[in-house]
Amino acid sequence: MPRLPLENIRILDFGWIYAVPHATAWLGALGADVIRVESTLAPDLVRFLTGTDGVPGFNRSGIYHSINFSRRGVALNLTNPKAQEIARRLVARSDVVTENFTVGNLPKYGLGYDDLRKIRPDLIMLSGTPLGQDGPFAKTVGFGPTTQAFAGLCHLTGYPDGFPCGIGGTWPDFAVGTAMVFFLLAALHYRDRTGQGQYIDLSMAEMVTTMIPEAMLDFFMNGRDPGPIGNRDDAMAPHGVYPASGDDKWVAIAIATDAEFGALCDALGAPSMASDRAFARLTDRLRNVAMLDAEVAARTRNFTREDLVARLRARGIAAGPVYNTEDLMHDEAFLNSGMLVKLKHGEVGERDVPTLPVRFSAIEPRFSGAPMIGEHTGEVLSELLGMKSQEIERLKEEKALL
Repeated sequence: MPRLPLENIRILDFGWIYAVPHATAWLGALGADVIRVESTLAPDLVRFLTGTDGVPGFNRSGIYHSINFSRRGVALNLTNPKAQEIARRLVARSDVVTENFTVGNLPKYGLGYDDLRKIRPDLIMLSGTPLGQDGPFAKTVGFGPTTQAFAGLCHLTGYPDGFPCGIGGTWPDFAVGTAMVFFLLAALHYRDRTGQGQYIDLSMAEMVTTMIPEAMLDFFMNGRDPGPIGNRDDAMAPHGVYPASGDDKWVAIAIATDAEFGALCDALGAPSMASDRAFARLTDRLRNVAMLDAEVAARTRNFTREDLVARLRARGIAAGPVYNTEDLMHDEAFLNSGMLVKLKHGEVGERDVPTLPVRFSAIEPRFSGAPMIGEHTGEVLSELLGMKSQEIERLKEEKALL
């Protein structure tokens, strides 16, 4: 089998919750030896979510398993000086360190970047925080919803007469995690060329703000402060989700041109609507968008979701079903994408896990199930640090490995 692109790269991962573990899972699948550091005294919060088969436990979270594939797990009680020393010894054998704790958390254990680069001068370290490492709000504790709000996104999400809204799920954590992959690869490439490591200070809020360039440009260029417009669009109509027959079935439709609108009207069995003076041109449709949405919705209700999507796609119209999770898990295209992989886990057995959303023609990613807390502690310490089993057991008794 061909070598993976990140073989011989080792990542010591102190990250938790979503963003950093998501990034290191992708890097692990591409060959990096990812060593996840945790402790039973302060487990990843995600370990408490969604106990598999309805049974809770540190090692039974389906969400944790889906995010933390392709890595090894080590248990270190970082409040213990001996565990801190083990961490530093592991850093000496690593290329990258990742973390997303509150600012100042790792330095208090002697594990900040200034401490670690003395151990390994070419080390790359990434810290992901809500608002960066410096500035008046640097030590702010934050989660996805607060990060969205600070970044300006919630001001754009929702309906014109409503209140600011988040966009749901655990966004922006996974978008930020994907960006972390890019930044780490850039730093590794830089080190390959120069031999120099570096520190990557990533502000999640700034990352989110880069994802609303149209709002930023409208303000800087035109002095306008855009607000929420629901599912509508300033340059497309109709544009939104429309009801299909059945209970809570919806179809997303986006029409960019007059010709596409004509094709939509034909598909809905209302060809005369395309020549209606209120809707014939895009400018007309945008001016009469509320009436337009009502007319379209009255006709989409006459079709099943699947039939309507098929009819619209056959005419070259951008349309798709609005899926819930169960719908997605039964979608033929999704099931055939190769994204779901059966991975074996030490406690809950073999389970389907969503992995990389890509197919390589010359790379076969390496997937393994998420580790239980400390599952590979003995393996890693003996392999990388040359520790004997007696020493490892003694450290466990001294609460350093916990």
